[in-house]
Order: sequence, then structure tokens, then C-alpha cells
Amino acid sequence: MGGLLLGSAGGAGAVPGSVLPLLESPAVEQAFTERALAQGTRGAGTTLACRSFAEALSLCFTMRDGERRRLVTRADLAGWQVDLSELEQVAVERAQASLGPERPQWVQVEGDSRRYLLSAEGDGMDQAAAFQPRQLVERFDGAQVALGLPARGVLIAFPLGDSELEHIVAVGIRRLWETLEDPITPLVYAWNGSGWVTWGQAKPGTTTAADPLERPSP
Repeated sequence: MGGLLLGSAGGAGAVPGSVLPLLESPAVEQAFTERALAQGTRGAGTTLACRSFAEALSLCFTMRDGERRRLVTRADLAGWQVDLSELEQVAVERAQASLGPERPQWVQVEGDSRRYLLSAEGDGMDQAAAFQPRQLVERFDGAQVALGLPARGVLIAFPLGDSELEHIVAVGIRRLWETLEDPITPLVYAWNGSGWVTWGQAKPGTTTAADPLERPSP
């Protein structure tokens, strides 16, 4: 669970200032429930405060608990007397406030002039750009934007329309998903103006094929 504490802590009246959004694999929700039940937890404390965000992605939340962060549960919502939509609004606004001209940062493809955006600082804010897609569009001069979340603490964004860059970055996203701790998904998402939709992914084990990408059927 990547160092996240499991369980609930008391609180009332408002969303704690340390709560942040977290995009995760939906498998985390089932794993959390199974572990909580095995530890003797019952009721709302066995269920994470999450909702579906995109294909193979759930929007969940974390909060500071001592020196570590833990996942927020439905029991926490009851204790704070807030619903999921209120929690989401507060947490997402906090994440958005962390963005700026240096975050995500520009990275140049090795041996090439092409660039993409990367956030991998490990401070809980690396996924913030996923909640501010229009800012990404602006940074790519109006181009359609693609997004990768291969592992917790890593966000990659790049413009669509350059097939070579698409191949390079999609393959890189898959490699990170295969090798980093706390993997999330190898999928690449595109912003369609109202949400993140699956654009495709690099084929397993493929790095040199003419077209190493798999895309969903129309």
C-alpha cells in the first residue's frame, strides 16, 4: 500500500487541512476492504472514500496521520460531516493551488528537441495537473493533451499529434509502470474537453515496433 496507513481517525466539522486527492488503481479499494476486515474493522471504516475517475482509475484521498499519510474512509466522512463531493472539491482545490510554471516541469527527450511535462517530487502533489487539464492545454499551446499515471508519485503529460513523441512517451510510461513501486496503470489518457478518456497504451514488451501502441476500438 506504498506506506499509507490503514484505518480511521476521529475528526469533526470540516475537512482536515492535510487531505489531498489521490488517483489510484481500483484494486486498491478491494485490497483495503479485505485488509480492514481481516484486522477486525467493521462498518464504514472498511470502505475507502473513492469514486470512479476514468478507466482503470479511482479518485481517492489521503490525509496526514502522524508522520505518515493514510487513505480516507467513509467513516472519516461521517466523522467530518461532509459528503464525497464536498471532500473532492476541497482536496482538488488544494492540489490545483500547487501548480505553477515549474510544476509539472519540462523534460526534453534524450537526444531530441521534443519535450513533455513531468511531476515526480514525491510530496503528494504530483497528480495535481490531472485536475487542471486546461492549464496543460495552455502549456502545450492549445494542442490536445495526453496524460500518464504509471505509478504513485509520477505524472507525465505530452501533446498529441506527433506520432514519434507519442510512441516514445507511451513506451516510457509502460516501462515505469512495470518497474516502479506502487504501479497504477500503463494506460495513456486524452483530455476530450470534459474528462480523461483512454487514448491507448504501449504494447507489452514492445519498444522498437513501427507502431508499438494499442488503442481502444472506436
